[in-house]
Amino acid sequence: MKKILGINTSHNVSFAYFEDDILKEYYEEDRFNKIKNFETLDPFYHDSYKYKALDKFKNITFDLVVFVSFDRGFILIEKDFIESYLKQIKYKELKFYFREHHIFHALSGFYFSKYDEAIGVVCDGGGEKLSNMDIKIDSMSNFNALESIFYVNKKNIKALYKHHSSGRYNFLELPFSEKNIKINNIDYKVSNNICGGLKYLKYREEAGFKNNEEGQLMGIAAYKNTDTNLDKNVLELAHKAQEETLQERIKLIEKAMTYSDCKNIILSGGYHLNCSNNFKLVKYFPELNFFVDPIAHDGGTAVGAGFAASNYAHNFKN
Repeated sequence: MKKILGINTSHNVSFAYFEDDILKEYYEEDRFNKIKNFETLDPFYHDSYKYKALDKFKNITFDLVVFVSFDRGFILIEKDFIESYLKQIKYKELKFYFREHHIFHALSGFYFSKYDEAIGVVCDGGGEKLSNMDIKIDSMSNFNALESIFYVNKKNIKALYKHHSSGRYNFLELPFSEKNIKINNIDYKVSNNICGGLKYLKYREEAGFKNNEEGQLMGIAAYKNTDTNLDKNVLELAHKAQEETLQERIKLIEKAMTYSDCKNIILSGGYHLNCSNNFKLVKYFPELNFFVDPIAHDGGTAVGAGFAASNYAHNFKN
């Protein structure tokens, strides 16, 4: 019986325990320490932090432990934190998948969907850097993936399209418009245009909401055309956030349909916590079969990592 533990060290620190390809247990650390959206890299939590969720596994020796994160780059950034995890678990082998992020969102959704094949459409606030690819761009900015498209079946997963944007780092930007390029049969769009989850974060900030209050903005958008005392400027921003990003998701799904005639669509990544717009997508594309990842935020990447280690190891380089 092969035992694998997927660990997501990004936002929503999480642990996914697989036995022979079956998810047996899943935990998020913030459910135990009561710190919402707990993230390992927070400097307040040093290498002596004790992960309360790991107590659930104290009697298990894992054949493999797989670490994933949003792409922070050099693994030594997290060395002390990784050692803190490893002090609290028993294991035989380790793998680190810190260079990719969206693929684990897609695999999490695919695991839960039970589809034989699907198109994974991932959208978030940006968690996968462009730095590991040889694309020459006239900018000092960092480029992070905001949206991706994958084809996945029970044997393989293949990236088809990725849109990288420098919008997260406006203070570093030099003039740059857009470049489209193909590498290893993957279409890349590199631009300064923000979209999806990052656009939503920008509107949330402009509307005066705090970090992690995107749900407040989504809820307020429903009052746009009603008689309400809510601030009209906030209402307008909420409406724009919903409508503009919905149109972007429609275009991305239409693009996904150009790569495959598969009708099964998986939605994952933090943006797809937006249940209102998810429902509108289902209505807009009645001919497609939608499945929304039940752990669409970064916590779900622990599931994607554990599942990947069992079934898709040939798709990855450690």
